Amino acid sequence: MQGNHVILAVPDGDKMIWLECTSQSTPFGFNANFTDDRLALLVKPEKSRLVKTAIYDSKNNLQGSLGKYSISNTGAITANFTIISKGTQYDNKRFLETKSKDDRDKYYKLAFNTISNIKLKKTDLKNNKDGQTFTEDIAVEAEGYCNKSGDKLIFAPNAFNQYDKIPQRYRSRKNPFEILRGFTDTDEITISLPDGYIMESKPDDITIKEKYGEYIVQYIPADNGSFIYKRSLVINSGYYANTDYENYRSFREKIARNDNAKIVLVKK
Repeated sequence: MQGNHVILAVPDGDKMIWLECTSQSTPFGFNANFTDDRLALLVKPEKSRLVKTAIYDSKNNLQGSLGKYSISNTGAITANFTIISKGTQYDNKRFLETKSKDDRDKYYKLAFNTISNIKLKKTDLKNNKDGQTFTEDIAVEAEGYCNKSGDKLIFAPNAFNQYDKIPQRYRSRKNPFEILRGFTDTDEITISLPDGYIMESKPDDITIKEKYGEYIVQYIPADNGSFIYKRSLVINSGYYANTDYENYRSFREKIARNDNAKIVLVKK
């Protein structure tokens, strides 16, 4: 048997609270992305035993976006939205509160790299350690978000959360693969269209269900010519056979394609 780390286990009824002893910033009882889902030797005076540390699955690793943006008749975008993260997704964001404004700006410009010449108007952050949630209040704007073609404006409604990385293709995959940590993303963004324009075409609503996860996108009409872009993406952790790899790659490819699907507006 080999071990490489020591943490503290605090009994709480029939549960264990796991405490990371080497960090001065990790919230109480939080061990995602490091000592989660491990076999641990619980050392006790009377009888030691092997136990499993806390598991953070796709139902716990959450990121939810809620907000709105408007498209101008010149193709510019102006957006205000809030992102709330929990579980491993909380752990992926909490480092931002200690960063300088310049470093934060670099992070968000990379995160929103589908928008050229983006200007960050607001990036207010709140780290709720007790609730283990990280909240981002964001306001951005950018000229030229839409491509112009004659009297048409063309843009991707998913402006801020495209899952566009596609796994490498292998001619002959021999090894199984693992999705180490699953997650769930939800996005609900109200999109206001410019005066004098109507929607000529939009992508179809779509639902894709596979063993690796689920992807759902809806385009819901709203007031004053606006609509709601509603998206849910679930990725399931697990071990998968080498024969599943190409199907998983196809699943990711479909997500990337639909996340970048375009709406076409035309002048009335």
